[in-house]
This record gives sequence, structure tokens and C-alpha cells, in this order.
Amino acid sequence: MREQTIGSKMAQRLSGGVALAAFCGMVGAPASALADTASEIKALKEQIKRLEARVTEQAKTNAQVKNALNSAKTQPGLVAPPPVFVSFRNGLFVETEDKAFSFKLGGRMQIDGGFASSADTMSRSNVGFRRAQIWLEGKAYKDWFYRFQYDFTNSGVTGIRDAYIGYRAKLLPEEISKQPVTFQVGNFFEPFSMETNSSTSNITFLERALPTVLAPSRHTGAAVTIGDKLWTVKTGIFSTSPQDTAVAPPTGGAQYWDAAVRATYAPIQEEDKLLHLGSSFRYHKPENTTAATDSAFLRPGAGTEREEADVLGGSGTWTRVSAAQDLTCAASGSLATNATGLGLLSAPFVLKNGCLKYAYSYGFEAAASYGPVSLQGEYIATRYERDPLNALLLGNGGGSSLQYSGYYVQGSWFLTGESRAAVYGSYDKNFFTPGTFGPIQIKDPVNKGGWGAWELAARYSEINLNNGGLVDGNFVYAATAAGTAAQKALASTATLGGRQDNLTIGLNWYPVNGFRLQANWTKALTLVAPSDRPYLNGEHPSLFLARANVFW
Repeated sequence: MREQTIGSKMAQRLSGGVALAAFCGMVGAPASALADTASEIKALKEQIKRLEARVTEQAKTNAQVKNALNSAKTQPGLVAPPPVFVSFRNGLFVETEDKAFSFKLGGRMQIDGGFASSADTMSRSNVGFRRAQIWLEGKAYKDWFYRFQYDFTNSGVTGIRDAYIGYRAKLLPEEISKQPVTFQVGNFFEPFSMETNSSTSNITFLERALPTVLAPSRHTGAAVTIGDKLWTVKTGIFSTSPQDTAVAPPTGGAQYWDAAVRATYAPIQEEDKLLHLGSSFRYHKPENTTAATDSAFLRPGAGTEREEADVLGGSGTWTRVSAAQDLTCAASGSLATNATGLGLLSAPFVLKNGCLKYAYSYGFEAAASYGPVSLQGEYIATRYERDPLNALLLGNGGGSSLQYSGYYVQGSWFLTGESRAAVYGSYDKNFFTPGTFGPIQIKDPVNKGGWGAWELAARYSEINLNNGGLVDGNFVYAATAAGTAAQKALASTATLGGRQDNLTIGLNWYPVNGFRLQANWTKALTLVAPSDRPYLNGEHPSLFLARANVFW
């Protein structure tokens, strides 16, 4: 249209030029001037023809494009690519207009630094990366989901964290739930414990509480979740994990397996009010190679990355079951080479899974929030059922049943008025890890002239890894250090992994979305040492740790 307008104007100018030429002829203008004017008129006419041809050609092209688009909409298999939405606000996020496909590239970096009082099981000062992760997640065809997460503080397969695919389908009648059922396959946290299933980017303190050493971590398996806004039930079956000592059993061996379930109920969910209740159960069936692959389960407190007592690293945790009291009674499936005493005479006939028949864990959780104040607590216990005859033959007593437990209670107060209730993830918002908290919604971020969000928190936690026996703790300490074979056999009737009570004070600053600066001071109020570290008995070490946390 613009080109046609241009042509009209030029035609008007040409008409004016012809009139001017005629007028000049009448008044006797020079012949050379008239010749120049005629030449210009001829050139302008040719230009008008070319412009008209271009306008006509452009109109044909536009019509062809319009027809092609209309044809693509009506013919199967010929769908025009939909427009996409791209955002860099919190990582790289791409989504189609119909929300059927999405893609996000995110990550997390946590840099720690701190110092501690005298304790031989930790570094006096340290600085380094706690986590350096990158992840890829998204969905396809509306109902399929995927996520892959890798931690560069590890290497090889041990660096794999979340790695799963999911599918959602509307299978339940609306009288039960209006939400689709969620299926999940891959490597992810077993459904057990609110604290364990919560992301470290969103938990109140730097490290998860002491009782989580009794909770299962990520394992490879399959799970199904049902629920609605007020309730959820997630259950699944799991086996090995990339974080296990070995990811596969040797030839002829078999791997352990878990069955876990977590149920939650949140009858109060408002912008600034919340009441959450939940419970978890996990059944563990060991196999002949469990001790070589999942040693953290058979030696609670050892090999875990989630205990707050070991945040500065060093030579090990303060509270743990010693290697001499490994609850499976055997380091591998070859009992003939690992048995001692009477076990040498009967090892070929002893059950290959040592003296552990099965184990189970259970937990209870609660959380509440009212305005800027919130409370949260959990109790977790694990019970090991063993074969006492096999335990005797293999030189490892402790009785037929052992139980370890722990709990924590914590509270926080947002000085700037934010509320944890506003970021509670019910099943309709967070269907992979429902019943947990998301990132805090900052009221006045620094980039908008505010002070960010400030949070003051305190937590009391306990873990108890001591379990009965025929003798007291002092005898176990002495026999473990320098006892005869008979004294050590008597000492092994008890497991002395220690007991620890911690008090942690925390201060968190959330300047803008995706950034958090944290400071924690932890004091060991009670420390009953494990059997292999009697020199820690009665110590009260303390530590200070700060973290710069960025996630996108």
C-alpha cells in the first residue's frame, strides 16, 4: 500500500511537470530546458512502472503465504511451529505458547567457609564448594516430564543426583482427586521425611538435621503419587544408588531393595497460615552384598553427607556405628573369608546375608506457620531385626533387635514479614516432592530498593545410636581399645555408635531471588562418643559456618 501511495504522488508530480512544460512553451522557454524536462518525465514514468510491478509481485507473495498457513492448519501433519516464550529471569527457560513443551537449564552453587573449636574428627577451619550442580528439566507433550542433575564436587557416576522421567495421567474420579496421578522412574529421593525431601536451596539451615542419617537418600527405582491440594500419598520400590560404595553387586550376588511410602495432610493452607502433618515408612531387605554397596545404611552416621555434625569434614562424624559393629556382620558375601571364631566352622552353611534379616524405618513430621513465624519438627527411627545365632557365629552380637532414633525441633522468624506458608508446595503445585517448601517470596528485594528478606532461626536436634547389650559403655570402650577376644565378643553384644544433641542458631539473608547468604553456629550440648573414639566422650565442640548460596 505504501508503494502504491508513492506511485500516486509521483504521478501527481508528473502531471504538474507536464503542465509546467506547457506553460514554459507558451512563454517561450528555451528548447534545451524543455528537452531536459521531457527526459525527466520519461524516467519518472519508467520508475512508476517498476514500482507498480513490485507492488503486484508483493501482493501475490503475501497471498501465497496466507494460503500456505491456512492449508497447514487444515491438513494433518502440516502444523505451523508455535511461538515460544523465552526467559532468563531464573535460569534459561523456554516454553511453547500452548505450554505443551518446556525446557529449563538451572544450577546451584554453595560455597562454605568456617572454623571450629577443638575436635579431632573435623578440620579446625575450611573453605570450599559444598555443592556445584547443574540440571536440565522440562516437559514434553504436556504430560511427560524429565530432570537430570549433576554435582561436580563428585566425579563419574557418583556425581549423578536426580535423574528421572515422569508421566501424569488423570486416572482417579474427581470425588477422590481432581489432580492427575504421577508416575516417576529413575534416581530420586525415596518418599521419606519432609527434611530429606526438601531441597538444600530451601531448607532453613545449612545442613539437614541429625535424624536424617536414619532416612533413605536418593535411590534408583519407581514411584507413584496420588493426592490433591490437601493430601498426598507417594510410594515406590528402590534399589541401588549412584552414591553407593558400589553401584552393582559382583557376579553371583544380589542387590538390596527398599519399599517406601510417605503420606501428608495439610488442612490449613492460606497465604500466611499453614498446618502440615505427615508420616513415613520404609522397609529394607538386605542381600549378600549390601554391606559392600550400602554401608551407610548398615553403619548409621558413617558415610552420610547430610549430618550437621560433619559440615567441616575431617576424619569423620562425631556419632556413628563403628566398622567393628557393622549390622550385617559381614563385609561381603564371602563369609568363609570374613568369619571369625566359630564362624570358621559354619560359614559355608550360614545365610549369605549375614545376621541382618530385614530392617524398617518410620517417621512422623509436622510443620506450622502463622505470619512470619514457623515451626517444624520430625521424629525418625530405624529398627534392625537380626538372626542372633548367625550374629554369634559371625562374632557380632548386639541382640536380635536394634533400634536407633533421633528427632529435631526448629523455629524461624522472618524479621521482614515474609511467610513460609506462602511457598508451601501442595500436590497441585509440586507433584514430585509434595509437602515441602519452595523459595521464599521476598517482599522488598534489594534490586527494587529494599532490604531483602531477613530470617532468624534456631534448631535443637538429637541422634542416638546406642543400643543395649550385656555390658555398659565403659566396658565397650575398654574392650574395643585393648580387650581380649572374649572381652570383645562380650562388648559386641552392644552397639555403641554414640549419642549427640546439638543446638544451632542461624541467620539468613535473601537479597534477591536466587541468592541467599547464611550463617550457622552449632554447639554440641551432649556428646557420647562411639566405641572406636572414646577420647571424644564428654566433649562439647562448637563450629561456625557461613555459606554463599546461589541457585537459578
